[in-house]
Amino acid sequence: MVASLLLAIPMTFYVSPNGRDTNPGTARAPFATIDGVQAVLRTLPTGPQRPAVTVKLSGTFHLTKALVLGPEVSGVKFVGPATISGATELKNWRKAEFNGHSVWVTNVPEGPDFRELFIGKSGFRAPRTQIPESGFYNFAGYANDADAKAPWNEGQSSARFKPGDLNPKWQNLADVELVAHHYWVTSRLPIADIDPSNGVVKFAKKSVFKLADDYSGQAAPYTIVNVAEALHTPGQWYHNKPTHQLYYFPKAGQRMDRLVAYAPRIPALLQLNGSNNTTIENVDFRYSEYTLPADSSGDIQAAVNVTGAVQLTNCVNPVISHCQIQHVGSYALEVLGHSKGCRVERTLMQDLGGGGVKLGHGTQATTVADCSIRAGGRLFASGEGIWVGLSGGNQIIYNQIQDFYYTGISVGWDWGFRDTSAKNNFIAFNDISDIGQNQLSDLGGIYVLGKQPGSQIYNNRIQNIQARGYGGWGIYLDEGSTGWTVENNIVLHTKTGGFHIHYGGHNLVKNNIFAYAKTEGQLIRQRDDQQGPIRFERNLVVANPTDAPLVVANWLKRDVLLTGMLYATPKGPLPFGDDGTGRFITVKLDQDGQPPQDSEVYKQGFHPIPSDQFGPRLR
Repeated sequence: MVASLLLAIPMTFYVSPNGRDTNPGTARAPFATIDGVQAVLRTLPTGPQRPAVTVKLSGTFHLTKALVLGPEVSGVKFVGPATISGATELKNWRKAEFNGHSVWVTNVPEGPDFRELFIGKSGFRAPRTQIPESGFYNFAGYANDADAKAPWNEGQSSARFKPGDLNPKWQNLADVELVAHHYWVTSRLPIADIDPSNGVVKFAKKSVFKLADDYSGQAAPYTIVNVAEALHTPGQWYHNKPTHQLYYFPKAGQRMDRLVAYAPRIPALLQLNGSNNTTIENVDFRYSEYTLPADSSGDIQAAVNVTGAVQLTNCVNPVISHCQIQHVGSYALEVLGHSKGCRVERTLMQDLGGGGVKLGHGTQATTVADCSIRAGGRLFASGEGIWVGLSGGNQIIYNQIQDFYYTGISVGWDWGFRDTSAKNNFIAFNDISDIGQNQLSDLGGIYVLGKQPGSQIYNNRIQNIQARGYGGWGIYLDEGSTGWTVENNIVLHTKTGGFHIHYGGHNLVKNNIFAYAKTEGQLIRQRDDQQGPIRFERNLVVANPTDAPLVVANWLKRDVLLTGMLYATPKGPLPFGDDGTGRFITVKLDQDGQPPQDSEVYKQGFHPIPSDQFGPRLR
């Protein structure tokens, strides 16, 4: 009995890179690695006799492979401050001449390929050489008639280019990569051959879809990265893989003897597998690299197969709290397998090669709360702020999502009306801005898909949604979206519609503000395959005189029900004519997208939307 009580006494272990794994793990004699403390954790009893364990981490842990934690860390709380890094620091710089410029060069250790370089202690992402440095080239057309006639979703292994855009004499041609933006995807296409006489480039991989500029009839835009001859701008770098040398063009004021540079070498930093009630707190995860498989140039949507730098698999009630995940080549974090009850809270995710958070098929009841997720899609432009697959009972609340090239939040993964596990999802109090940025098309601030009964999009602010071609929507209910309540949202300054539904059924859109969409329409309904009505109640729709009209596409009385609608400064007639479904009013929104307190809209029954509840809560 006494022994059992002693075993139940809470235990604290210390881990520092300055320690030794032969130490007892005390504050004065810490372990050197987390592997060292794991060995002790495996010897502790399980069940009620297991003591509460805290592991205090300090310093920077440099990994050469992912940190893998399993059931032995169940109930354990890992607490920083500490940094877990997957990079090699590059040293021993020397001066060199390259392309007629004075640059710095260092030898790179042999090992996995990398596409990223981070400069300085804060980890600034240095740009690789790119042609053109801003904007895009466009392919001149298709390499043959079969490609020209191919359906939109059929990839291609070659394309025609315009004279002078590509050069077969570039150094290390097999390491040069074309990055094509088409439809809503990115294809990363290594060059296999350039035929200047016929103006055809062949790729080592097929593109994801047809190399078209959406449905415009034009060929796709692209950039060219990792061209040695393009190293001519301060801050850029080039990796000569055959010689294992990296060249860096210094910025004004930089000193070679003080240059701090990190090359990430591993795809995952932490893999938490099969544990229960494990907490990770105040840890800075940084520097990872993800490389596409040899047979893949990208994903069909959302960079969905790009992995996470932090991975939670088959875990119950894990907590990631007050952490940072930054300067990575992939998604920041993903939840996989049969994980349930995960909490990701008060965590900063920034400078991401892919997206922020992925909740995989089959996971349940994850909460992502009070996180700042920003600057994503830097390698895989279709990465999203938060992606939720066939997963239910999730709460995506009080997050800031900013500066992405594709969608902010996406929930669902079924194009139609089948029953799936995606239900009862709650997306609320998020602040979403600067999405799309004219890079990809067919995107939204919040995008949902398929039948999801009991799900809500509630009290979010969405602004500055800009697609490259078509479809820069604010709230986007795509194919089969059913069972959604969309209420109390503010949607401002979109390209093509504050609200868009492809088709669905039994959706309620209530007490929202949709304002200042530039093209197509403020509210858009696309197809007739409805399986139940969509109801619009007491929404405020605002358009400047030069903006898009109020509504477009297939608005049919049999499945679109309008009551109490308010339209300000409209362009064009009311839907279905002036038949009592709405009325014109005069209102000017403030900088937060709200009508003033004394506005007529409140006398007409519109309810105020609290503007102090968007994004992370301060506490």
